[in-house]
Amino acid sequence: MKILMEIKKYRAILMSLAMTIVLGVFSCLVFSIWKEYKEAIIDNQKKQMLLTTQSMGDNLKAFIEGYQADINSLYAMEEENYKRTGSKTWAVLEEYVNFHTRYVYDAILEDKNGKLLKSIHGFAVKETYSVTNIDNDMSFRLCKLENGEMYLLIKKKLDDGTSVSILIDNKSYNDTLVSNIRVGTNGYVLLKDSIGTILTHPQKSQWGINVITGREIMFPNADLTSLQQMIERQNRGETGVAEYYSYWWEDPGVPKVKKISAFCPVYIGDGFLVMSAVIDYNDIYVPVATGFFKLGLVSVGIVAVVLGMVFYIGALWLQKRKDREEIDYLIELNNILEEMHQSEETIAHQQRLQIMGTMTGGIAHEFNNLLTPIMGYAELLMLELEDGSDSYDNAMEIYDASAKAKEIIQQISSLSRKNMETAYKSVDAGKVLRRAAKMVTSVCPPNVKVEEAIYLEEERFLGNETQMNQVILNICVNAIHAIGHREGKIHIKACRVMPYELEQYKQSSVSGEWDSYIRIDISDNGEGMSEEVLKQIFDPFFTTKKNGVGTGLGLSLVEQIIHSHKGHIFAESTAGIGSVFHVFLPVNEHKAQEASQSMETERDGALRLLIIDDNPKVLKLLEKSFSKLKVTVFSCMNFEEARKTLKEQEVDAVISEQYVAGKSGANFCMSIKGAYPRLIRIIMADRVTKEIVEAKQRKIIDEYIDKPVSDSAILKAVKNCIEKP
Repeated sequence: MKILMEIKKYRAILMSLAMTIVLGVFSCLVFSIWKEYKEAIIDNQKKQMLLTTQSMGDNLKAFIEGYQADINSLYAMEEENYKRTGSKTWAVLEEYVNFHTRYVYDAILEDKNGKLLKSIHGFAVKETYSVTNIDNDMSFRLCKLENGEMYLLIKKKLDDGTSVSILIDNKSYNDTLVSNIRVGTNGYVLLKDSIGTILTHPQKSQWGINVITGREIMFPNADLTSLQQMIERQNRGETGVAEYYSYWWEDPGVPKVKKISAFCPVYIGDGFLVMSAVIDYNDIYVPVATGFFKLGLVSVGIVAVVLGMVFYIGALWLQKRKDREEIDYLIELNNILEEMHQSEETIAHQQRLQIMGTMTGGIAHEFNNLLTPIMGYAELLMLELEDGSDSYDNAMEIYDASAKAKEIIQQISSLSRKNMETAYKSVDAGKVLRRAAKMVTSVCPPNVKVEEAIYLEEERFLGNETQMNQVILNICVNAIHAIGHREGKIHIKACRVMPYELEQYKQSSVSGEWDSYIRIDISDNGEGMSEEVLKQIFDPFFTTKKNGVGTGLGLSLVEQIIHSHKGHIFAESTAGIGSVFHVFLPVNEHKAQEASQSMETERDGALRLLIIDDNPKVLKLLEKSFSKLKVTVFSCMNFEEARKTLKEQEVDAVISEQYVAGKSGANFCMSIKGAYPRLIRIIMADRVTKEIVEAKQRKIIDEYIDKPVSDSAILKAVKNCIEKP
């Protein structure tokens, strides 16, 4: 399965890599096609612009040559009139102007100093912005009249020093012959002279301005480098198309844009003008990009349909494969169910045995409470009656029948007996925790630090040091796994606390058998756990690790060990922040003793017994029996009364019922072992349970005897404990 998962993983990586390469090649191909498509469209547009510009230049040349012919005709007509009449009136000028009102604004006559001699509208030339010489006598000009308006002039110098000029209405010319030529959204056509002075432009504010020097004055912060390079080409009389950066001079904020200009020289005699068509680069680029985008959408749609078909076929294949895997899974599941069905009878039988074992505990307890006084009083009668009498024989029959009943109860109770090999002793808690912390530090990777704060002095607990090391190590190993490869720390803290601190974690009331506890907190800053995971961490075989990494038994074993030490363990965790485990162990109040002294030398006088049982009939019987044997007996019906008696009286042995008022006699013996180390501790058991066997193996108790009990059985058990080396 693991190999199959690895194959699937590498297959997914290879497919992703292949898809990335295909997408990269496809992207490069699309970019190359787009680049060629864009350049082809823009180059075609540039050629069209250049053809338009050259066509308009030819029209302008014909336009100017027509007015050259007109002015020569006017001069010839005036000369003819002068030969007939002997005077020059230039009346022909008025007739010409009135006949050519579409473009001609006026025709004027000036002397050699430029003073106005004749004009239809009466406005003289106030300022000249541009002069382009056609030949020695004739020139093409841009002038401003006294009325403030600008006009194009074709001026001819006469032999007598005077000059005659035809004034062309610049606006009419631009509106009629230029503005109807559409060049993109914001494009326009303009006319300049050979030094860059604007003669015609859609915006009148631009007339008469030098393209470079005039705009440097108007817009001192503008970058005109690219524009100047193109104007220099135009001023040299070149024909071509150029991409350059300029501005929309009349727009708010004067935005900088990329433009395309097609230009050509318009030769008029000796000089030339420059006809130029300008368009916003985006007027070409945006439609091209939009068209290509739409084409791309169509292509993507086609590819999507093809890929959809491929994925559909692939999905069908995957579904078929999934169905085949599900069939295999169902077959395997069916086999498992058949095996489970075959073992149902065995499981049911085990459950019945478990239920029977639970029931025998209660049955044995009740029968033992009944048999104890029966056997005891029968034994007392036998001691008081004469041997061989009928009454003695009757008492003997009662005692023998009770003994047989005891054996039957013991046989039933033996169904639940278990054994445990671990021995407990009084352990120094501080030393154990410090050694465990060092052991954890030795197994930590470099990215995990262990911190300890152990505030314990002479506190001890009754338990097994090896098992406690196992508890600390298991919790810390889980913390290391939770931290992973990032920087983290594990903090081990220990101190002595009162029982009320345990109450905040334990839902039920805390037992009063111990006066204080050793609290151990183990925290980490790992990945933490969710509430769902936290509820299951102590369950056997539950694990969050990958298959083959964890068994799910670590924390389950930890909980089992802590409970066998009569302690408690709790966990808190927050996902993304970390976890903390709280361990509470009862403090064992230890008193030093001299090992060389034996029980016999410590006893002074007769044997003194403390018997604890919540059945008054049993206590009454035992008191009577031991009084006849001159044995001092202290009877208690609960553990609190027994503790008080131990403080007030010298006692050689404690004989306790297995459970008194619902509390464990083994726990009571464990709680007093440290305070009374030489005290013999015996349990009267209804049935021998795992707890009793563990308590004896760990030396929490010295012996246990089966109920129903008698004075002789108790004395025999005490004697055996005294005689043990």
